[in-house]
Amino acid sequence: MMSERSVAVVGAGAAGLVAAAFAAASGAKTTLIERTRDGGRKILISGGGRCNVLPSVAAPERFVTDSPPHLLRAMLRAWPLHEQRAFFEHDLGIPLVLEEESGKLFPRSNRAREVRDALVTFAVAKGVDLRFNTTVTNVSRAARGFAVETSGGTIECDRVVLATGGLSVPATGSDGIGLRIAQALGHDLVEPYPALTPLLAGVGRHASLSGVSLNVRLRSKDGSQSIETYGGFLFTHRGYSGPCVLDISHVTARGESPVIRVQWAALEDDELMSTGGESVAAILSRHVPGRLAEQLMTECGVPLDRRTSSLKRAERVALIDALTSHPLPWTGNDGYQKAEVTGGGITLAGVDLKTLESRTVEGLYLCGEMLDAFGPIGGHNFSWAWSTGRAAGIAAGARA
Repeated sequence: MMSERSVAVVGAGAAGLVAAAFAAASGAKTTLIERTRDGGRKILISGGGRCNVLPSVAAPERFVTDSPPHLLRAMLRAWPLHEQRAFFEHDLGIPLVLEEESGKLFPRSNRAREVRDALVTFAVAKGVDLRFNTTVTNVSRAARGFAVETSGGTIECDRVVLATGGLSVPATGSDGIGLRIAQALGHDLVEPYPALTPLLAGVGRHASLSGVSLNVRLRSKDGSQSIETYGGFLFTHRGYSGPCVLDISHVTARGESPVIRVQWAALEDDELMSTGGESVAAILSRHVPGRLAEQLMTECGVPLDRRTSSLKRAERVALIDALTSHPLPWTGNDGYQKAEVTGGGITLAGVDLKTLESRTVEGLYLCGEMLDAFGPIGGHNFSWAWSTGRAAGIAAGARA
């Protein structure tokens, strides 16, 4: 005769809330343990407080992992985007709207709290026992299955889902406990690193450009792999930010000072060969903000009053090179304090593709940011959390 399973889910973030709800919906007695007083803290701060719930188009090819890419693609396909959207709109009652310019799906209310609260309400409705303000200190094998040691006592259960996230934005409750527990239980770990984080430039030559923004193309290498991003770029008083920067920032945490090249604009050589004597600064300002145009001219040793009729060939070549393949001077990144996600984590080969059950410890499931994968900004990492959380929850809650 099949018996009811008891499941403990550690971490009430995006993946954990979904995992707990689906474990309970599968018939398991489910306890969700969370160190903060209300859970879902990263949901609340995402998208500037609006929460970009999902991307409008999946982009598995843009995810970063040290694990075989086909494993990642299989995990993402387990819960396709259209089904995820239906879950939020029909099951949770949150209408989503498309932001055309970014391709992101936001709640119509533009309130991240609505998303977090709806997930908590859904979990409770399915029978999840919420344990907020409770810190997990260890998970170990026990006679019944597992012993989850917490600040409120030990919880014994048949199965455990670790959904504690990584190390990014520690103010939200991320402290890496799940990674430490998984590693202690024998799992292989790709060394964690901050990802989707602003870059630092020190007191460099671009400090005067703070506040200037434009769309650019960035190129670099992650090991032997070429990385290219395109989109918004923002000069800050400390360095650089914007979607384009965040999406390539992980190379600064993984390589040995890799070069990042920026294409400020796709300027054609003949535009600077006019015989009409037009101002070089005026031509450049049609392609990039005026302050940046002047900065690039200064860096290339071109007088700001230079006109095309007197522009030297060496100056023209230098300007074209600066506009199309400029080495971005960076000194580091903003680390976990500002990182939207943690790169690295438990290798994907260490879990079952369909169930997310550990291949090392029977009855243990791992999901979300703990796994060695992250995507670009724009809702892709939420999609990963929803998909892996659901798979882990369904499998953990299933009867024997």
